[in-house]
Amino acid sequence: MPIVATLAAIGAFSFVSGGYIFSSAAVIVFVYVAVLIAWLWLAPRSLPMPRLHVLGLAAFAAFAVWEGLSVVWSVGPDLSWIAFDYAALYVLAAAAAVVIASGRVHLRVVGYGYLAVATAIAVYAFLGKVVPNVVTHAHTFARLDSPVGYWNVLALMMVMAIPVALAAAGHREHAVVLRAVAAASLALLIFTFFFSYSRGGYIAIVVCLAVYFVLANTRLSSLLSLMLAAVPVGLALFHVRGLKTVFSPTTDDALRTAQGHVLGRWALLAIVVVILAQVVTALVHRRVRVPRAVARFVGAFTVVAIVVGVGAGAFVYTGSRGGLAHWMKTRYEAVIHDSDTRQAGGTPGRLLSLNSGRPSLWHEALKEFPTHPWTGTGAGTFRFTHYLYRGGTGVVKHAHNQWLNVLSELGLIGLALFVVAIGAFAVAALRRLSGDRHDRDRSLLAALQAAVLVFVIHMSWDWDWDMAAATLVFLLFAGTAASYVAARRRAIAVPEAPPEELGARRDYGWALRALVSGLLVLLVASWALPYLSQRAYSEALVASGNGHTTAAAADARRAHRLDPLAVDPLITLALVQQQLGEGQVALATLDQAARLQPQNYEVYYQRGLLYMNVLGDYTAAAQQFHTALRLNPYDALTSAELQLLTNR
Repeated sequence: MPIVATLAAIGAFSFVSGGYIFSSAAVIVFVYVAVLIAWLWLAPRSLPMPRLHVLGLAAFAAFAVWEGLSVVWSVGPDLSWIAFDYAALYVLAAAAAVVIASGRVHLRVVGYGYLAVATAIAVYAFLGKVVPNVVTHAHTFARLDSPVGYWNVLALMMVMAIPVALAAAGHREHAVVLRAVAAASLALLIFTFFFSYSRGGYIAIVVCLAVYFVLANTRLSSLLSLMLAAVPVGLALFHVRGLKTVFSPTTDDALRTAQGHVLGRWALLAIVVVILAQVVTALVHRRVRVPRAVARFVGAFTVVAIVVGVGAGAFVYTGSRGGLAHWMKTRYEAVIHDSDTRQAGGTPGRLLSLNSGRPSLWHEALKEFPTHPWTGTGAGTFRFTHYLYRGGTGVVKHAHNQWLNVLSELGLIGLALFVVAIGAFAVAALRRLSGDRHDRDRSLLAALQAAVLVFVIHMSWDWDWDMAAATLVFLLFAGTAASYVAARRRAIAVPEAPPEELGARRDYGWALRALVSGLLVLLVASWALPYLSQRAYSEALVASGNGHTTAAAADARRAHRLDPLAVDPLITLALVQQQLGEGQVALATLDQAARLQPQNYEVYYQRGLLYMNVLGDYTAAAQQFHTALRLNPYDALTSAELQLLTNR
């Protein structure tokens, strides 16, 4: 039940912007927690847990508590509350992934279950290319990001599924139909991955495949499956290279639809070819057993050929550009300073550009760190750091590096807890990399291990952690791999012992079940209050827009009661009070918001407008606008109002 519930949550989160939007994710969380509470009372009285993963869970729970405590000193306490809710959800998912039995069936349910979820995501995403008149999410942009909502996370989720597809397609004992279906899924994953145009995704897939082929014990068949899928997909893409609207943005709906249908026909042909090729390969694979020595020779030869080919190509390429040292120096400077003349747009050409905008965000996080070295500014508050230190008008909410983001928001204490937690999860999942080579599911385990490592690497330059869909995949894979590795170790060391006798056992008596159930009910309540507050806030905006000021004021007050840490309901209430002619009352409301979040520039901007347009105190208005600009120097609206005030 925990596995199925987590996989279902991953799929549901994926189709609501990756779970990033709190109000959309909350309903899924309510159902997910309810299922796990039911399972808790139906589960065996005791279950095993790998000891190293228990350490990771303890550090992870402490990290979540630290996020919750940061509400006390946070510059955006409502944001810290929501960040805590996500962290608590992640702790729950991490625990659910590891407290289950860890046999072969569970490994396959996790791996192949996620492959099914990723394939469904890939189908929906790719339909935006081939039938844009029906599935309209890719209506304007050339890059695919739906249903997840962010192209780089979409690419990452495809990458994490690709080695699972390789393990399934290359497994000798699997039914031919299953191997063919896995091959078809692999082709769809590759199509979707390509159209995400994610540069970080290409780094991730290289690392993921390298780790997989090092750890797997079906290298030859997996490599063949990869070639059988990648070559037809590559040929199909090469054939349609002249279809401009497929690879570039356009506003011509008719042309986009016509060319999308052409892409669809060639993609379908490629998938059919992949299926047929995999069926033939599977039938031959069953009847012809390649000698181990031959397989090792072919594998070694392939690795050597790839290394030599890449090395020779790199030598020739860099040699014509001033040598390896000079080329690496210029590339490094281009990355750090975003000085690459090849601009990163929304077309395949962006794959060649080194401009990412990330180094400046990393610098902002490091610049904030000395201000609050131990505690940070509060969970979820990097946006305020960005407002303060940014060099332009662009707005982001994450440092695009999870480690630096944690350092900025939660200080050294938060970073230490986070490093211990993620490190323990990764080490527990990646133990015994070179052992147990005769396990017939070793390749599937390698696929999960490769995906775990890739997620840890990828979140070092992106905001994957804020996407519940991707983070739950990481936690599910890490817990499953850790449990399976521990079970295999125990089975090899003590063959006569029951498979469930492994790791540290936890007795789930009635008292513990009641305690955990109570904590989960509190988790639901912690999600429910901001969720209901946001709904009331939305209703206040609608009522205000329709001229129903009394109802809008009531809704805004209700939103504030449900989430007393948020300032948005207070700002809306102040605007409604101004509409009712209650200027001084509105000022008192904004004063309350300023006491609640003194680092929020929006409060001072609204107070400046109130002083200028309602109370007629231009001196006070100017002071408020200057304070807002001190907190957000590049805010265009505040600058415009201050200029207007100066011209009076």
